[in-house]
Amino acid sequence: MRKLFPFLMLFGMLVLTACDSDSNDGDDAPSETEQLVGTWGVAGLTDATGDRSANLVQSYESVLITLGADNSVTMAVNARDDAGDLTASGSYTVDAAAGTLTATLSIGGAPTPLSFSYSFADANTLRLTPTPTSTVLLGALFQTSYTDPVVFTFVRAS
Repeated sequence: MRKLFPFLMLFGMLVLTACDSDSNDGDDAPSETEQLVGTWGVAGLTDATGDRSANLVQSYESVLITLGADNSVTMAVNARDDAGDLTASGSYTVDAAAGTLTATLSIGGAPTPLSFSYSFADANTLRLTPTPTSTVLLGALFQTSYTDPVVFTFVRAS
């Protein structure tokens, strides 16, 4: 038993030092607001009439939104017809408790607030559902009309 005792002690020390606390204060995981930061590209669009993604792809090469850690926002629309290109900047606010994001963009020199509820399908897929007023504004911006409920699906570009 005396020869076995040092090995048992060593084994016990290894087991105890290898164990880590299971408690996680959540400090390592980014908040939802931090998860929003980055550049997102439109990957899909649905409304009450169904999947509208094909129409979006026919008209636009890309629609990107960049949300900065400093609450800046930029929307860059690259239309297949250069006349439809648009870049607008502004700021955004997030209410994580309500799951809402409001982007106020300068469009045509006027501050234009666009409000959405948001959800994450995963860390790289974001869904934005505009409020009815924002749906009308986005329809005018994209030269079409949408029927609520509208859901834009974005994938992280960076």
